[in-house]
Order: sequence, then C-alpha cells, then structure tokens
Amino acid sequence: MIKKIKSFFKNDNPETQIKWSLFSRVWRDIGKPQWKWLTAGIACTIVAASAEGASILLVKQVIDQGFIEQSMHSLYVFGLLIVAAFGTKSVFTYSKTLLMAKAGLLAATGLRRRIYRHMVKLNIGAFHSSRTGVLVNYYGLHANAVLGLVTDTVISAAHNMATIIIALGIMLWVAPQLFAVLLFLVPGIFIPLIIIMRKRRKLTRLSFGIAADSMNHVTQTIQGIKTIQSFGTEKTEAESFDTIEKANIRNAYKQTQLNGLQSPLLEIMIAIGLCLALIVGGHFITSGQVSTGDFAAFILALTAAYQPAKKMTNIGGGIQAGLLSAEKLFEFLDSRSEILDACDAVELKSGPMEVRLDKMSFAYNMVDGPVLNNVSLIVPAGQICAFVGPSGGGKSTVFNLLERFYDPQKGKVLINGKDIRDYTLESLRKNTAIVSQDVFLFHGSIADNIKYGTPNATQKQIEAAAKAANAHDFIKAQPQGYATNVGERGALLSGGQKQRIAIARAILRNSPILLLDEATSALDTQSEKLIQGALAKLMKGRTTFVIAHRLSTILHADQICVIKDGQIVERGTDTQLYKLNGEYKKLRDVQLKKK
Repeated sequence: MIKKIKSFFKNDNPETQIKWSLFSRVWRDIGKPQWKWLTAGIACTIVAASAEGASILLVKQVIDQGFIEQSMHSLYVFGLLIVAAFGTKSVFTYSKTLLMAKAGLLAATGLRRRIYRHMVKLNIGAFHSSRTGVLVNYYGLHANAVLGLVTDTVISAAHNMATIIIALGIMLWVAPQLFAVLLFLVPGIFIPLIIIMRKRRKLTRLSFGIAADSMNHVTQTIQGIKTIQSFGTEKTEAESFDTIEKANIRNAYKQTQLNGLQSPLLEIMIAIGLCLALIVGGHFITSGQVSTGDFAAFILALTAAYQPAKKMTNIGGGIQAGLLSAEKLFEFLDSRSEILDACDAVELKSGPMEVRLDKMSFAYNMVDGPVLNNVSLIVPAGQICAFVGPSGGGKSTVFNLLERFYDPQKGKVLINGKDIRDYTLESLRKNTAIVSQDVFLFHGSIADNIKYGTPNATQKQIEAAAKAANAHDFIKAQPQGYATNVGERGALLSGGQKQRIAIARAILRNSPILLLDEATSALDTQSEKLIQGALAKLMKGRTTFVIAHRLSTILHADQICVIKDGQIVERGTDTQLYKLNGEYKKLRDVQLKKK
C-alpha cells in the first residue's frame, strides 16, 4: 500500500515532470535584482491577509459579546474595528499592486534586454538551425511566463497561501474539534488535483511547440508574401496555418476541460465540508463545547478559505507554465556562441592588410561533408582577389570565414600573419566592409541606413559617400530626400537603389578589407557602368575580395580564383587563366562570346 502511494506521488514521466529547482534560478536571475520591491509587496500581501483574518475574529466577538450578551458598547467598538480592518486590507492591497507593477516592469526590461543581447551575439549558425518562431517566443511567450512567475503568480500565491493559513489557523483555534473532522476531506481534494496538474504539464509543453509553429508560419508568410502571391499559394499557406490552429484548438480545449474540472471538484469538497461543519457544529453548540461566535467564525473562515483555495488551483497552472518556460529560456540563455573572443585577443589596428588562407577546410555539418577542402591563398595588402565558379562551390563560405561567422575545422585565416581568432571580433569586423547581392536595409531613413556601422558620420560625409556610390541624385529625388523611409527591408526602393545605398554604406565605413558579393548584380547596364568607377575608387588601396558571376566586372583583378567542389582549381590573372584553356576559359567564352 505504501509503495503504491509513493509511486503515485513519484513522477518519472519527462513530459509531466517539472524542475522545481528552477525556482532558485528564477529568483537569482530575475527576482533577486528586484528583491526590495518584491519583499515589500509580499509584506503588504501578508498584512492585507492578516487584516482579513482579523475581521473574522471581530465578527466572532460581535456575535458573542454584542448579540449573545447584548452589549451595545461591544457592537460600536467591534463594528468600528471591522471597518478599520477592511480599510487596512484595502490600503495594503493597493500598495501591493503598485509595488508588484514596479517590480514587474523593471524585471521585464532587464530580462528582455538580456535575451536580446544574447540573441545578437549568437553565431550565425544558431539562426540557420533555429526557426524564427522559436527565437521570437523566447522574447515573448517564454519571457512573459517567467516574469509572471516572479511577479503575479508568486505574489498571488503568497496572498492566497497567507489567507488560507490564517483561515485554517482561525478554524483550528476557535473549533479544533470541527477542524479535525474536516481533515478527512484533504485526500479527496489533493489526489484529483495532482492528477489534473500532471496532465496540464504535458499539454502546456505541447502548447509551446504549437505557439512556435504558429509564430514561425506567420513570420515566414510576412517575409515571403511576394513569393506566396507570385505563385498563387495563398490558399495552400492558409490551409497550413489552419492545420496549426486546429492543433492549437484541440490542445487548448483539453486544457480547458482540465481547468474546468478543478473548480467543481473543489466546490463539491467545500460543500461537503460545510455540510459536515453544520451537522457536527450543531451538535457541539447544543452540548456547549463550541460557542455560537466560535461556530460563526469557523464557518466564515471556511468560506474565506474557499476563494483562495480555488485561485491556488489556477495559480498552480501558472507556476507550471512559468517553470516550463524558465526551463526553455534558461536553456537558450545558457547556450554559448562557438565564435567568441580568445581570452588574450588583441585589437586589429586599421591599416594595410594582407590576408592568407592556410590549408583551410570547413564543413557546415558532418553529414553533408566539407564545403572547402584544404584551401590556401595569399592576397597581398591592397590587391583584388576575385572568386568565380559554379554555385555551391564554396565562394560565399570563404566570405563567412573571413568575417569569422564560422571558424574552419582545419587550417586558419590570417591577417598580417596573425590568426584572426587572436583578434577581437569587434575590431575584425570593424575593419571589414561587405556589399552583398542580398542587400538588407533596416526600417528607417536612407541616411540612417547609409551611416549604419558609422553612427557618428555627419550629413556631409553621408552625402559624399552617396555621391561616390552614384546614389545622391535618386536620393534627392525622393519625397523627403535623405530622410525618406525605406520601408521594411527597403521594400520602397528598387533593387538597384538598395544596392547603391549598400555601396555608399561600405564607402562611408572606410574599412581596409572589402568584400563584394555580386555587388552589381541588381544594377542595370547603365547603372553598372556608373558604379564600376565608384567601386574602383573604393577598392583602391584596400584588400578586396570579389564574388562575381559577371566576369566583365573582375577582368582587372590582381588574381582570379576558380573555386569548384570546395577547392581552388585555377588561379591567376584574366590573361593567364584564359591561356590555360580550362574552367575559367569555358566561363569566359560563354559570357563574353569570345571564340
């Protein structure tokens, strides 16, 4: 029998288990910084609950001394004391509300700042492997649940527990005989509640996954709305979203069924307790073991404990959701970027920079195999190195390694003879500027996007960079000039306009290493000719790497590397490579129609 009882209370199911030890970390990381506000709030809660308990004892005195003994003086005194008790409860309840609001706002700001700062420092691979909905939910759903655990849930639990304890204390004090009788009802209350709570944990875990799916689908729809409408797949996407929402409805309805069971169960047990109290209490009153005032106080205490007990069953769900969110949130915050500064990292000073790839091999994952295999290359300071070759050969991966978004599994990247892992990430990336074929502009003005990465740039410097990138004229033609909003991801500008703003941004950054990833791919022929002169000025004196599919843009490069299947298969100038009659010549003949 004892073993069966132990096995019931012991929970080995990982889906219904909850790590109660997380409470200590939630307090340490989130609650402790606001301990003054939280402590004051709990104190106000206890005082308010005590005032409510005092009002029950005052009613006992009113009945025994005012009504039974017919003392008008007692009625006046205890009547005024009851008003004072409820006035005290109101004042401290209001104070608790303000204190908790203050603690909640401060804790929310601190937690969201921490999540955001952690998110932007994660290595690029973490964003490629995680869905957007999951990442967004750390900031929204999980953060809110954990904050609720610290403020609303815990404080509500403290208030209700204090009320229940005080009510039970009054019941035990005024009528211990009746209290002993009602103890037999405890198993009937707690056993069903434990079963319900375990089922709710499983459903709560499932709801987090559904919420992530829903958020991910909505985010993906917003980002890909043009593609969706272009292919006419609005109905398909809507049906996919409906499938997620149907799963959400099923899960939420099951949770509602469990939540709905709690109150009826508790109400039945309280009704049984009240019935027993009336029957047994009547016997005790007639026998003189309990006074009428004691019995009235016992009944009032019993009914006063009902609402807090009912709320505690709902709070239990909030605590579980908060702890499950805390488990996921702390797992995320404990994750560490693979790309970090070495403990003895030094600053990369601006100046001429020689870049060398030394027997470098890299794979995004072991299943797909290496993307780059034993690649070596030397690019002297101020020279231009172009990469050409078929898609998937590893050209963009070289750029990712140069900016240290990833580290090679073998070999190394060196700048001025020093492994880039020995430089601080901030200084390394500060000395690197990139213009990509997939230009990302932030929601804001054109000027803000040009000076992104160079926040202290003056308007004069911004305009000079725009002129050099052949962007000044079209910017001035905009309704608000440089103050014109570019829209979400630059949606209000053409592809060529966005790319010229990106080039202006790189010009303004004035970094000694320049990465051009199809920098003129979105430009028409006329704009491309105009921008080539600007790029020529930009590349002068800088160590420049260019990924190009249009060979006409890299004929002047100091060296051209043909990358195929993760290796440099040909290397040299345009003239040298053409004479080899190899891969480069095939590409050149196709593009430039040269026989």
